[in-house]
Amino acid sequence: MKLTQEIKFSLQKTQKVLSIQMQVHHINDFTKLFKKCIFPGSRWQLEQENIKSIATTFEEPLPENLQEFIKENNCQILEKEVTVGYDNMTYNEVLQQLLPKNVQAPQGYEIIGKIAHFNLSLEQLPYKYLIGQVLLDKNKHLQTVCNKLEKLHNVYRTPQLELLAGNNSYDAIVPEGGVRLFLNFEKVYWCTRLYSERERVIKYIKELSNGKNIKVLDLFCGIGPFSLRIAKDLNAQCLANDLNPECYYYLLKNIIENKVQNQVTPLNMDAREVVLKIYNKEIDFDFNHVYMNLPVLAINFLDVFKGFTQRTGKVDLPYIHVYGFAKGKDDQELIEQFSQRIIKGLPGFDKSQILRFHILKNVTKMKKMCCLSFQLDKKSAESEFGLVEQEDGNNSDFEDDEKMEQHELVEDVVNKKVKID
Repeated sequence: MKLTQEIKFSLQKTQKVLSIQMQVHHINDFTKLFKKCIFPGSRWQLEQENIKSIATTFEEPLPENLQEFIKENNCQILEKEVTVGYDNMTYNEVLQQLLPKNVQAPQGYEIIGKIAHFNLSLEQLPYKYLIGQVLLDKNKHLQTVCNKLEKLHNVYRTPQLELLAGNNSYDAIVPEGGVRLFLNFEKVYWCTRLYSERERVIKYIKELSNGKNIKVLDLFCGIGPFSLRIAKDLNAQCLANDLNPECYYYLLKNIIENKVQNQVTPLNMDAREVVLKIYNKEIDFDFNHVYMNLPVLAINFLDVFKGFTQRTGKVDLPYIHVYGFAKGKDDQELIEQFSQRIIKGLPGFDKSQILRFHILKNVTKMKKMCCLSFQLDKKSAESEFGLVEQEDGNNSDFEDDEKMEQHELVEDVVNKKVKID
């Protein structure tokens, strides 16, 4: 169903309203004082510019302050007819009129620069073009409205998008935490809602390191929001890596645009290869924090830190901030399951070593997306280096994670911290 002129015309109606006739020089004062009383669009509908219509009925008494204004300025109350329609209605008002009663107008959508994207439900899909056009019309700062399909089907985890209204362009500039991020929403993974999560981890790293000599290995950096922000905020040194060549392109651009060339070094390779090259001294970077924000796969890469001391000769062990999914009825069950997955790669790990456990969002009642922060344990760091055979990406655990990450009936971010005794 598309929004046509006929549909717009069907929303028009004529109604009587109370109007106030006043001297032209009083109009600005009236508009400032009684903005909430003014009928939407009335200044365009009424022919005489010294008349203002107000949104009330003849049965309702006028507010006392409005009565005083009328008396003090010798205004006259009139009855006028105004024609209202699509242009006077809000996004919700239009869709309430046009959608069937069993279909709710979508309220949740993400704004990326001048792009808005929905995750429409099955019931909403037949009306997707109507919904998209109405949103575009009612938000003048938007240029593109799209629908993101449910699953990400490629290794770079980029979305498959369907244009609903506006320009077929997905280039965007997103301001975040003092930096400007350039991206193409169709070519890279981006989630605006992770803004507060990046803020949380940056503050925690500052706390752990006393704000000094921070060197971050950002293994799944995307277009670089975390590395750029921590470089700006804490004067950190960052090695920012992503496998997606498109992410690398925008990472380079963002580094230059934000003038952090001396702090952020970009890479475009497999995350495990980055760490091995550091061990082999092909890359010179002495990190003390590892940021692993790829919930579906990040835990599988922890094995590369087994034998850290043996490979580097360093006894100062890095802090690791890793994301993943866990299932449990309470926090302790979530921590236990998350810990068991970590132990597969780091056999010396124990849940007593957890410094902070944070739930980002509820995917379902039992399944959560989490972040766990800990310091690499001495036993794993001093053990024999050896990579763990990784699980097949098509197994049920991976599929479960995939569904969890892409499930769109998620609750808002849960700012929940759990103390580990």
